[in-house]
Amino acid sequence: MPDCIESLLAQSHIHWEALIVNDGSTDATSEVVRLYASKDDRITLIEKENGGLSSARNAGIKIAKGTHFIFLDSDDFLYDNCLEQIALLLVDSTEKKIIQSGYTYITEDKDRILSQVKIYQKKSLFPEIFNGNLGPCHSLCISAKLVENIGFFDETLKSVEDWDFWMRAIKAGGYVTTISDPLVYYRYSKNSMSRNPFVLYDALKIVISRGPKKDSRISIESPLNRDYDFDIKPVLKNVLLRSIGLGVMQGEIDTTLAFFKKETLQPIENYTSKDFELMCSYLSFRYWYSRSDIHHVFSVIYPNFILFFKAAGYDSYFTKRALYFIFKRHIFYKNIYTYGKTAGSLVNFVVRNFNEKLLIHS
Repeated sequence: MPDCIESLLAQSHIHWEALIVNDGSTDATSEVVRLYASKDDRITLIEKENGGLSSARNAGIKIAKGTHFIFLDSDDFLYDNCLEQIALLLVDSTEKKIIQSGYTYITEDKDRILSQVKIYQKKSLFPEIFNGNLGPCHSLCISAKLVENIGFFDETLKSVEDWDFWMRAIKAGGYVTTISDPLVYYRYSKNSMSRNPFVLYDALKIVISRGPKKDSRISIESPLNRDYDFDIKPVLKNVLLRSIGLGVMQGEIDTTLAFFKKETLQPIENYTSKDFELMCSYLSFRYWYSRSDIHHVFSVIYPNFILFFKAAGYDSYFTKRALYFIFKRHIFYKNIYTYGKTAGSLVNFVVRNFNEKLLIHS
């Protein structure tokens, strides 16, 4: 929380208000916010009973005085020039302009940058918006008027409520203007160990199914809010693989396999080894690359995946190929840590060529 608030106080653009919602937390959140609010009247504390993330955001929307919103979670924070860069693009903007910046993944302790994502202007967000979310919620700025026209965050969703929200915004005629360079930090937390993959997939399935359909929650006429001829099956397949990757990582082998068989839209024997690469994602252990992370991945997580493929009935050859695709980035890091940068790079060259040219095509 302090990092989030301090990043606001450090902004070169000073005209902002921060509505900080304590959604029923019993920790020191309210005391921390009150201390900041006593020193800066741009900060306001809202206290409410626990209702979840969507409920908290909606509470802020209802009393906000500003013309534009950024939804900033307590773990995340902004570059010092973030609001200044956004404000420059708000000059002469329409109510349907959505501003999106690049973003930086950073470790929980802020000690290491994991990845920097630049984004680029697109002519159209259809059908891209049906394939996946635009980006972290706080990397986007939306007008209060457009929010009024598309409705609040869906409080019935247990996850991916932001994807549902941005999908509505685009269908309502919202268009994205981009700032390519990162302006926000997304703190990568290892809370995936406690995230429920099955609840997550249920929410994803709801949002994906809504995507190509006209949305009655949008209160304005828009030619983009209509039914689309779009096959959601490949999208469901992708998010299912990411979700079961999380379940296997957590060691829920039998439960995850039963869920996989129940939800898959194709027989499991029809999957290719490369399909399973999606089991390593931002939902699970995609950014676990430190020395200690690599040790944990191969001593704890890797064996879980061996058990999963064995329980699923895949043979050893298929399993070997699938494990390569799932763990190839971690294998490369392990070799660098084991043999050093120069020798490790050579080993990785051999490993990559063997697996992707000889093993996979044999």
